[in-house]
Amino acid sequence: MKPLIRLRPSRPEDLGFITALEGHPDTRDFIGQWSDAEHLAAIAGENAREHWIIERDGESAGYLIAFDCRARDAGFYVKRIAVADKERGTGSAALRRFNERAFGAGASCVWLIVRDWNSRAERVYRALGFERFDPPPEDAAPYDAIGEGPKAGSFRMRLARP
Repeated sequence: MKPLIRLRPSRPEDLGFITALEGHPDTRDFIGQWSDAEHLAAIAGENAREHWIIERDGESAGYLIAFDCRARDAGFYVKRIAVADKERGTGSAALRRFNERAFGAGASCVWLIVRDWNSRAERVYRALGFERFDPPPEDAAPYDAIGEGPKAGSFRMRLARP
């Protein structure tokens, strides 16, 4: 039987789960580390951010943070996605759900930043239809205004609205 993957808005009481997952040895080298205050601000929706808990069969299995960049015609920026049990399809299914939600809300695209050495993540994103996106600086400006530009050793991937 296929597991049920869903997204629900994160709540302040999820903070312990979120920070434990973020700091776990299997996760911390792949994603940035936020303070409790940063997570709580995102949970509260400050600065056009969204914070989601990924549930697998009703249990917390990960989280996703996104920035709503639609006001600048830059869709949604997935700042972070982290799952506890890797290689089970949870992250892929959650990102697929998020993409459906974003496009249903009128987003032109969903994009994220990948580190050069994270080939596993790149494979997952490519399987979902994301493509490398290296626009010239003038075209990157709307993406960089709310989100952030790729730093050295990373690149942007984008999924355009189907």
